[in-house]
Amino acid sequence: MEFFKWFDLPIMIVPDLNILKQRFLAKSKLYHPDKFTLSSEEEKTKALELSGFNNQAYKILSDTDSRINYILNEFGLLKENKAVMPDDFLMKMMSFNEAISDLDENPASLDALIAELEEWEKELKSELDYCSSLFPVTPENSESLKSYYLKRQYYLRIKDNLFKFADAKN
Repeated sequence: MEFFKWFDLPIMIVPDLNILKQRFLAKSKLYHPDKFTLSSEEEKTKALELSGFNNQAYKILSDTDSRINYILNEFGLLKENKAVMPDDFLMKMMSFNEAISDLDENPASLDALIAELEEWEKELKSELDYCSSLFPVTPENSESLKSYYLKRQYYLRIKDNLFKFADAKN
């Protein structure tokens, strides 16, 4: 969990973004390549590497989806592509995908699908709230986080497909 260590933060789902930004800015000032113009090539290279690392760490930790993906990857929980999702969730996905496919024949159902998608987003928000209570996040307590993340990925794909259809109709 190098990124969390870099900013001296505990591993958590929802860090204090103000503290994260303050620590990012402090390290940005410390390792900015312009401060090393008169330094040796080795020091310039090191400063450039640290500046790049700082930017990457901030970019990932400041975005919820990227942060969760980072945590799960660091714990090795996304290496297996054989995620076991609950049957009721998979049925919901099949139903949603079929309904999107049927929109050509029944465009009036678009509003109902969007409303259902909004409800699903609320459910996911509840799951994220629960996962946010996990502190500190460890490999042992992060299965619910993995489940949330995989569901969220399905949700984002379906939302994208639904809105592509809606845009095509407008």
